[in-house]
Amino acid sequence: MKIAFVISTLGFGGAERVLSIVANRLSCEHSVSIIKFDNQEPFYKINDSVKIINLTTSNGGFLNLKKRFSKIFALRDIFKSGQYDVVISFMDSTNLLCLIANLTLKQKLIISEHSDHSFLPLKWQMAKRVLYPFCDALSVLSKSDYQYYSYVKNRSIIYNPFFGDDENIEYQKENLILFVGRLEKVKGCDIFLNSLKECDLGDYSVEICGDGSEFNTLKNEFKSKKIKFLGTVNDIKNHYKRAKIIVSSSRNEGLGNALIEACFYNIARVATPTIGACELIDDNKNGLISDDFTPQSLAKKLNLAIKDEALRAKLAKNAFDSRGKFELENIYQEWLELINKALK
Repeated sequence: MKIAFVISTLGFGGAERVLSIVANRLSCEHSVSIIKFDNQEPFYKINDSVKIINLTTSNGGFLNLKKRFSKIFALRDIFKSGQYDVVISFMDSTNLLCLIANLTLKQKLIISEHSDHSFLPLKWQMAKRVLYPFCDALSVLSKSDYQYYSYVKNRSIIYNPFFGDDENIEYQKENLILFVGRLEKVKGCDIFLNSLKECDLGDYSVEICGDGSEFNTLKNEFKSKKIKFLGTVNDIKNHYKRAKIIVSSSRNEGLGNALIEACFYNIARVATPTIGACELIDDNKNGLISDDFTPQSLAKKLNLAIKDEALRAKLAKNAFDSRGKFELENIYQEWLELINKALK
């Protein structure tokens, strides 16, 4: 089977990482290409057997169609060629471009959502409502999104696969709290850092793994010997192996990769109540979810994880026991099932 993925870039990011993992696994048994809109080298490792196609065209927001016409026409030429059995688009702006490019054509097209629908501006809601029904299948990350996109046929909930090694060993844990994610407003690192002001950290330290537009601002505002800003981390598993607690303080999250990865490393998870976190965490069973998005609410949950060793161990163990649903082979089979739905 010949499969093409389409994404804007292959830089550092959760959706980019998921695409890289899924494309690599599919390439073991199928012919796989990745179409993207820049000339940058992929941040994540891509198998040599995967063909990278760079469509260097003008940039611009989706609704500025003048700047997007070149991308649409370039995609349309590819779709017309009929060289792929199925095309899989990642992320909403690319989904819309692919759907427009495929109008009146017969290219089998799967679109993949990686964000929470509840924060969509009205113009995006309208664009999706008009164009999404033209896809052949849709993958989403949560039950909430599955219900929201009821107007799309062949929907499937497919979680992000685990990215790393499942060694199943006892790690040498430290009194360490992790934040893993882009330092952008949507990821809410400021909520987490402000919550620390109301936490009794004791001998716990904090590591912030990630970069972004807020890196310097946050680093300058939250100066403390207990807090380390590490920037982009290439080998995140070494931090997971040491950490006892991980915090996801996003304002909006489709499905947090860090919360999935934490399951495999015996880490207690604490999160704000995003759709993604609520999909992954059963409060007080395999993680803790704050009542709202305030630092004060998050601090209450974080203090529980810090002070109650028995609770922390229970949360980590229950999360570890649920890890099977995120293993790559299971996710791979779910993608194959969705591809077969689209082809039929």
